[in-house]
Amino acid sequence: PVYDWFFHEPFHSIFLGVTTSLSLFSNGLLLYIVATTQSTHIGPYRYLLAVFAACDVTTAIGHAAVQPVSNFYMHLTPTGFYFFPRHAENIIITESFDTVFCLFFIATYYQTFLILAYHFIYRYKTVTSGVSRSFTDGWSMRHWVWTGIVVYVLYIAGFVGICAIAFTPTDNSRYHRTNVPSEILDIYGIDLSDQRTGFTVISVKQWDSSLGSWEVHLPSILGLVLLLSLFGGTASAIVFCIYKTNAAIRSSDNHLTAKTRKMQMGLFRALLIQTAIPCLFSYAPLATTLVFPAVSGISLGAFGNVLFSITAIFPSIDAFFVLYFIARFRTAVIRLFRLPINTSVSSS
Repeated sequence: PVYDWFFHEPFHSIFLGVTTSLSLFSNGLLLYIVATTQSTHIGPYRYLLAVFAACDVTTAIGHAAVQPVSNFYMHLTPTGFYFFPRHAENIIITESFDTVFCLFFIATYYQTFLILAYHFIYRYKTVTSGVSRSFTDGWSMRHWVWTGIVVYVLYIAGFVGICAIAFTPTDNSRYHRTNVPSEILDIYGIDLSDQRTGFTVISVKQWDSSLGSWEVHLPSILGLVLLLSLFGGTASAIVFCIYKTNAAIRSSDNHLTAKTRKMQMGLFRALLIQTAIPCLFSYAPLATTLVFPAVSGISLGAFGNVLFSITAIFPSIDAFFVLYFIARFRTAVIRLFRLPINTSVSSS
């Protein structure tokens, strides 16, 4: 395809190197500022910011891990997609290293959605503290931390488990020439029929040799529904908290002073902007790759690589928006790098 330069050398290495370096720098800077800057009005929220920065780093490392030129190929088919990394053909025990690495990347990639939901839940509980009644009113920090850890483990285990059961290679998805697009070997030079080559695949329809026709592939459909349900759960929590938090801040019946109301609105808007980045550079490409081929029956082929490469952008720039929109952090960055900017307005 005419856009193959986007996922081939040298552009691929340059793009991956820039996004990974930016992610390490921006999130490392955020972690440093969180650790060294005192800001009483942020409170325990600083720990969530630190966790989010750490997740962005692991996501960036997932894009670039193991070999200097790794990343993945995402080839869209009329019934789903093939997802395979560009590593050497190695076997771990009895499983292809590439398949294991795909599952590792899935664990780092999808954690972002859950951590964002944590942010919105925290903002909602902070704004409505002492106003609305909830069974969590008596919870200490320890209760919240352990609940967050348990939910995180179950959420990530659910994603990885579903993908491991429903989307890892089978004889039908690896060997059958009707199911495996021939252009994969032509474009990428990768033979998926080789047992040492691993991948994950979603195919809502597969060719049944015994019937001589395309048949619905129930494992892929069920797995896709479960994945979208997990993702929809975090999205529902975010939408609910956005509605409730906005209503609580603007309500004239709450306990907030004018100064606190302004501060909470500022943090709320910063969180909305922080969420807009993965929505644009992660959720939209993800929704396209998961849903569009299965629903439309149209093959976008190698264009899936362009969509997938876009998802490497948000971990590299997300932290910059947090550093900018939280005034105390913005001032700390200005002073750290001795930028010629007046910090009196920012400090106030």
